[in-house]
Amino acid sequence: MTDARGGTRGEADRPAVRTTVSIVPQSALAANGELLRALEEAFPVRFVGSSDAEIDASGAAIVFPGGVRPSRLPIPCLSLTGGPAPGGGDRAVGVEMARDAGLDRALHGQSLRDEHHGLPAPVPVGRGLRVLATAFGAPVWVVKDSPAGREETASAHPPMLGEREFLRDHLTAGRFWSLLPIAHFLKRLSFGLSGALERHRACFVIDDPNVRFSSYGHVHFGALARDARDCGYHVALATIPLDLVLPGGRTAGVLREFPSHLSLAVHGNDHVRHELARPSARDAERIARSAVARVERFERRVGVRVDRVMCPPHGAFCPAALSALFRAGFLGLAASTPFGWDGFSEHRAWRLGGWLPAQLTAGGFPVIPRYPLARSLDDLVFRALLGLPLVVYCHHGDLRAGLEPLRAAAARIAALGTVDWMSLSSIARDCVRMCTVDDALEVILFSRDARIPRPDAPVVHVKIPRVFDVTDPILLAIDGERHDVTPRPDGGAELHVTTPAGGPTLRVQMLARDGLRAATAWGWCPRPWPVARRAMTETRDRLAPFIRE
Repeated sequence: MTDARGGTRGEADRPAVRTTVSIVPQSALAANGELLRALEEAFPVRFVGSSDAEIDASGAAIVFPGGVRPSRLPIPCLSLTGGPAPGGGDRAVGVEMARDAGLDRALHGQSLRDEHHGLPAPVPVGRGLRVLATAFGAPVWVVKDSPAGREETASAHPPMLGEREFLRDHLTAGRFWSLLPIAHFLKRLSFGLSGALERHRACFVIDDPNVRFSSYGHVHFGALARDARDCGYHVALATIPLDLVLPGGRTAGVLREFPSHLSLAVHGNDHVRHELARPSARDAERIARSAVARVERFERRVGVRVDRVMCPPHGAFCPAALSALFRAGFLGLAASTPFGWDGFSEHRAWRLGGWLPAQLTAGGFPVIPRYPLARSLDDLVFRALLGLPLVVYCHHGDLRAGLEPLRAAAARIAALGTVDWMSLSSIARDCVRMCTVDDALEVILFSRDARIPRPDAPVVHVKIPRVFDVTDPILLAIDGERHDVTPRPDGGAELHVTTPAGGPTLRVQMLARDGLRAATAWGWCPRPWPVARRAMTETRDRLAPFIRE
């Protein structure tokens, strides 16, 4: 499986044939129904029971705690022994991953901390077994390769998904051990392991800075750009369109000098409370029009491009805001949760929230996952394992002691494999997975505007993953030719087209049926309260370096 740059990708692709996986014992199939249904959506597998006929027809097996591995099983098998070590209690556990060819590249040599499951009981190590992971020096995950099939054993107990939990809630920093061996086994079974060809897309984001001056709070933009160049990372400054209205653009020269390492994105519009979280449809359209008008005015004045990717203030947004941003031409929204509004309760229907490179909404508008720099960087390992973009955000206060937090995070990301540092707009356009199946190029689209190498295959098969809250046909354009694609009941859609002739790249877009009209001067001119509020918060931030803790 390859992405648009030729690297291997993974989980959400849908090969034509699903691998059948037997669950042992039979009773575990029903007892773990919610988990298995989520895993069937995450991987191209189908879970069945453990009768002799079902095992004979299966391509792999998972033995749940309490089950017994069938003798002479000629297929790959993962045995979960479960249960904590005697006296292990609920203590936090440090899991040390081996540098083994049988592990995904993202896991090699990682030291990960689990705070939810207690110390797992050690598993026996016999002849021919290799250790994949240890906890406090004892093996907790081992593997044996034999002609009869790959045999793995992990001291883990599968998680039970709560009513308001996503699958990703059990594969994240501080809470991963119950799901990691299963997810790793199914990824290897379905797609093989990520190796040297895996290329991770990465970007740092700093929220709030006003770029009219050469610094903001603890961040000096020139020093930041030089450090990004020297250490090889990229930073997107998520700036508030309200700040772009006033004269000044001292940072423009830095942005022009270091375009590969510093870029701009959009952070709300006025940055007032609940700005994108609770607007009506009409207010959401007004906010989107105003943001676009202010950004375009700034671009004309200083000659610097602002990426049309929205970073919502306080991470909060609602469906009305997503729809307005889609119609306004934004490429995506970057947030720490795919459903960033109060009262979201459809977890059972959307168990893959946060599992995919982007969550499609509003007819094809991607919500790109991002992660706070101040939290454990262990989560970057799991994001790399799943093929998610590695977008890490912070505020100027997180850099009060200097740029070392960015350097440390960049080093942690570099340890995961080959990294492509890029702007948010490049990441938004690069959320594509591709493979060739039966003389057709399959394109799994997580981007609303993707450009891919024009295929030699005569047919392009575009697959659109499930789109949240979609009822109308999705408007898909292939090199400008428009197609109405009727979504399936689950929200996904597909389209087969003959590969058009043209240049070296093929453009695939999800379009809004009607755009927003341009804002008038009355629509984008600042109002008194947002100006006063922003003046207070900016004054606080600019004084921060001069105030002792």
